[in-house]
Amino acid sequence: MDRRRVMALQLLHLRRRRACLALQLLIIAEYSAAPDRNIWMHHWVARRREKGFHHNLFMELMLEDPNRFRRCLRMSAEIFEELVKKVSPLIIKQNTRMRDSITPAERLSVTLRHLATGETQESLSLSFRLGQSTISGIIKETIRALFDVLSSDFLKFPSSEEEWRNVAQEYEERWNYPHCIGAMDGKHCRIDPPLKSGSMFYNYKETFCIVLLALVDADYRFIFVDVGANGRASDRGIWNRCSLKGYIESDRSKVPKDSQLRGTADEFPYVIVGDEGFTLSEKLMMPYPKDQCTNRLDRRIFNYRLSRARRCSENAFGVMAARFQIFRAPMRYDPDDARNLVLAVVCLHNYLRTHVVGRSMYAPPQMLDCEDIMTGTVRQGEYHLEQPGALVRFVNQGGNRHADAALAVRDKWCAYFNTIGAVPWQEQMVTYRPT
Repeated sequence: MDRRRVMALQLLHLRRRRACLALQLLIIAEYSAAPDRNIWMHHWVARRREKGFHHNLFMELMLEDPNRFRRCLRMSAEIFEELVKKVSPLIIKQNTRMRDSITPAERLSVTLRHLATGETQESLSLSFRLGQSTISGIIKETIRALFDVLSSDFLKFPSSEEEWRNVAQEYEERWNYPHCIGAMDGKHCRIDPPLKSGSMFYNYKETFCIVLLALVDADYRFIFVDVGANGRASDRGIWNRCSLKGYIESDRSKVPKDSQLRGTADEFPYVIVGDEGFTLSEKLMMPYPKDQCTNRLDRRIFNYRLSRARRCSENAFGVMAARFQIFRAPMRYDPDDARNLVLAVVCLHNYLRTHVVGRSMYAPPQMLDCEDIMTGTVRQGEYHLEQPGALVRFVNQGGNRHADAALAVRDKWCAYFNTIGAVPWQEQMVTYRPT
């Protein structure tokens, strides 16, 4: 009996070994049938030079259809080549024995295509025939390079009285607001919920975002940006903690001292203009509330003159969002990478707005708001047709009290714009009613 039991156990053990061996053979067969995990790159990626977007359609558009090329990357082929030369030292890679590196031109075209259209990294991976992780690394590296090479020349903060006076002179000549050193505006830049961030980037608009605060000159160019504050902070709280606020109010900023305007004996401060989302101060003017303008033509005129100058920031943000459609939907980046992306786009906006050839193509007159002083109307620019869903404007949350000194400065500006500083068409602009 014991012998039979031993033989039965041996037979059972043998069957188990055979079953395990069969399972191992099955796994080996399935693994062998799967794609080779040791290949250097996928075959469809290896055919990038023969069939990829950059080496084929991109080059065809550059040579045969300049207008479509501009629509593709938001710049001409000549400007693209200039930009390649600027960023190449920071993004060029060494070739290896196994494969050639991705060229700076291709890296830049991937990044600009992403910024210009908002095309996803997965889609770019297929059209450019590059791995998705490669696309992600290219974009993150290139946006940092764009900021590094452009910021010193095209995002330059005024550092002397003369430079501030030049900003103010341009505002006076173009927008009839003397002593104006910039239009301030802020946007909530929507992002995907960051991992393990809780409610840190969750704002009162019930979206996750980082904050972009910017000062804009009279030619729709950004001269200061503060990016990255978490969206949980209130709009006014963001401005109160902004480095620019303390800097402007100190002697370190080199902003000129109060001085007389032509035809007056009073001294007026150099000011920033903003909307209701900020706090009135002696250095930052905002409009009178609508309920304080009833039967007050003088205040409505002040609001018009201020909005005329403030329109520079509205147009700058509008054109930037229309040209770089990465802002049409929440950005799929963590807060640090989203901040780098926004800074790169701001620099590109200024670069294209400053470029002798590129400025007219980047922001032609029809893109911008335009006044018709004969009819008292404002024709909206074409950027209003776009839907920048990831850029949300600041709003007035109420409950704000202003210092008496700030109220007095605003009243003095109001009196100036209604007397010596008046322009012939201002009453037409505030009294016109469509029939």
